[in-house]
Amino acid sequence: MRSSLRTVAAVVASIIAIGVAGCSPTADVTRDELLAVVERDGVAFEGAMIPTEILSRLADNRVVLLGETHHLREHWAFVADLLSELHNEGFRQLLIEAPQMVGWLLDDYIQGGLFVPEWEPPPFYQRKLSAIRAYNETLAPDEQIHVRGIDANEEWYGGAGSFQSVLEYLAQHLPTPGPVDGSLGKDYPDAPSDVQTERIETLLVALEEDRSTLVESWGADWYDQVVEIVEVELASIDVRAKDGDAASKAREEIIKQLADERVAECSCSTVVNIGGHHAQKSHLMGTEQEWMGDYLAHESTVVNGSIIAVELSSAQTVLEPGAGGTPWDILASASPDNEINRIMAETWPGQTVFLPLDDPIFSNRRVAYNSEDIIYATSLSEQYDAIIQYGLGHRMPED
Repeated sequence: MRSSLRTVAAVVASIIAIGVAGCSPTADVTRDELLAVVERDGVAFEGAMIPTEILSRLADNRVVLLGETHHLREHWAFVADLLSELHNEGFRQLLIEAPQMVGWLLDDYIQGGLFVPEWEPPPFYQRKLSAIRAYNETLAPDEQIHVRGIDANEEWYGGAGSFQSVLEYLAQHLPTPGPVDGSLGKDYPDAPSDVQTERIETLLVALEEDRSTLVESWGADWYDQVVEIVEVELASIDVRAKDGDAASKAREEIIKQLADERVAECSCSTVVNIGGHHAQKSHLMGTEQEWMGDYLAHESTVVNGSIIAVELSSAQTVLEPGAGGTPWDILASASPDNEINRIMAETWPGQTVFLPLDDPIFSNRRVAYNSEDIIYATSLSEQYDAIIQYGLGHRMPED
C-alpha cells in the first residue's frame, strides 16, 4: 500500500489540464417552488445543538464528507461537536485539508502533545483543533479521535513551515534520527525542483537500505509513516512545480489517494473536512477534474457508496482582526430571488439550517446556486447530498 505513493509523482506529471466547463444559463425552479421545499425539509439548529434527525442521517454512512468555506470559527466548532456526537456511532477519524507532512504532528497535538516550537500561539491549527483535543481528554486512549492531513505539501500551510524543517523536527521525535536527520540540507526549501527530487529519491533509497535497522529502532508503524511522508513530498514537488489547472489536478490525485487509504486503514467511520470544491460528487465548480468527493462517492471500493456529501457555507461572514478576504452577505450578493442559499437565509434569518437535497427538483431540474457570486444552474444533488448554512460566520486569521 505504501509503495503505491511512489508512483504518484509520475502519474500526476502526465495529467493534462482541461478548461473550465460551462453551466446551464438559467434555473427552471421558481422561488415559490423552492421556498416550499426549503420550508418543508429544512431543519434549523437550536443554538449550538445539532438536531438528532441530522445526526441519525449522517451516522448511517461510513464517511461524512464536509465541504467547508475555509477558516470559519463556527465551522470548526461544528466539526468538534459533530465528532463528539458521532463518537458513539463509531466515528474515530478526522481527515483535513492539511499537508500530509504534518499529519503526525497534528495527531500528536489532539492526543495531548505540543506543537513545533516555531509555531507561535495561537497557531493556525490550534484554533481549528483545540476543541477536539479537549474532547479527547475525556476519552480513554483507545477511544480517542485521530486527525490526518491528506493534502499535498505546498509552500505555505498555516505556519507548517517547509518540508525540511518538519523533517528536522521529526528526526528529534524519533528514537534515533537515522537517515532523516539533516539529509536534505538547509537550502532544500529554495532548491530547484530537480534538486529537491534528487535529494528526496536519495533519502528514499537510504530508508529502504536501512529498513531492518530502522524498523527495529522506530517500530514498523513509524517506519511506514516516515516512508510515506517522504513519498508524498516527492509527489508534492511536482505539484509545486506546476501552475493553474495542472497543479490543481496533480494535487487532487494525492488527496484522493490519501483519503482512500486513510479510510481503508481505519476500522472506524470517518469525517472528511475539505473545501467545498473538493467535496463535490461531480464536476460543477473549478477545473474539470475528478474531485475527491467524486472519487469517494462513485469509485472507491473502500467507501463503497457509504458516504454523504454536505456543503457548508455562511449566509453572512464577518472578519476577525487579522483575517483576510472580504465580508460576505448572501442577501447583498448577486443571488437572484430563486437562489437556494438566499431562500434559506430569508426563511431562517441568523440561524444555522440543514437542508437535505432529497426532493426531485434537485435531481430533475436546474436550481440556482451561488458560489462566491458565480450563479450556477444545476441539478444540485449531483454535487452534494445536503447543505448546511450558518446564519453568521466569523472568518479566522490564516496565520
